[in-house]
Amino acid sequence: MTQAAINYGRVLYEMSVPKTAIEEAALVLKVVPELKHALSSPVIAISSKHRVIERVFPQEMITFLKVLVDRRDMDLAGDIFKAWRAHVLEEEGILEASLYYVTKPDEEQLREIKAMLCRKYDKKDVRLYLIEDASLIGGFILRVGDVETDWSLKGRLKQLEQKIMRR
Repeated sequence: MTQAAINYGRVLYEMSVPKTAIEEAALVLKVVPELKHALSSPVIAISSKHRVIERVFPQEMITFLKVLVDRRDMDLAGDIFKAWRAHVLEEEGILEASLYYVTKPDEEQLREIKAMLCRKYDKKDVRLYLIEDASLIGGFILRVGDVETDWSLKGRLKQLEQKIMRR
């Protein structure tokens, strides 16, 4: 994600646009990729793009989207919405994390993982994305932002291999 997308996401958050309007705009651009392509196209006149924006998107999003079109940054829209969501979660005290596993953890294990992450990162709640990955052989990998904790057998074997190669 580029710094420009992060900045746009923060601006969108600070504009106090209703969440429903932002989610609707993001959904439209995701479901109709041709629309995003057309709004990004240098061949189509900006005035035509503005008319499309006025007809398709929620009223609260029109000015923001016109600025993206005018600055030729519409191709950043997906990342902008991701940055906006991340900022919303940050402000609400919610942490996003991914758990890669071979065997799906039970509810008790998930509660313990979330509780540990809340304590470690001083957050109110955790949004944990569960991703099955059979290549791990066993164990799990927990990823929070740029920090990765690897307790997988695959990771342990790689560490052992590196240790042996150093000798």
